Amino acid sequence: MDTIKFETKTFKIREIDLPKFGNVVISTTTLNQLLMNDDGGYTSNEAEMVDEQIFYFVDENELEYEQGKLIKLVSRQLHD
Repeated sequence: MDTIKFETKTFKIREIDLPKFGNVVISTTTLNQLLMNDDGGYTSNEAEMVDEQIFYFVDENELEYEQGKLIKLVSRQLHD
């Protein structure tokens, strides 16, 4: 599994192929929470650059799902 660095921490990322969007990168909601401040803005320029690389965020345990299950999960969440 690949990773991305933000500040001093490393976060897991995965690339999946979504039918309507093609290949996208997803990561964890933990990372997303660190990227955004309470007002919905970015915490820094670095946070904005990291966020622009990530298409969607899922729970830490969901990132470990096998490829097919993860694609179904993200696709379903995008349509809800």
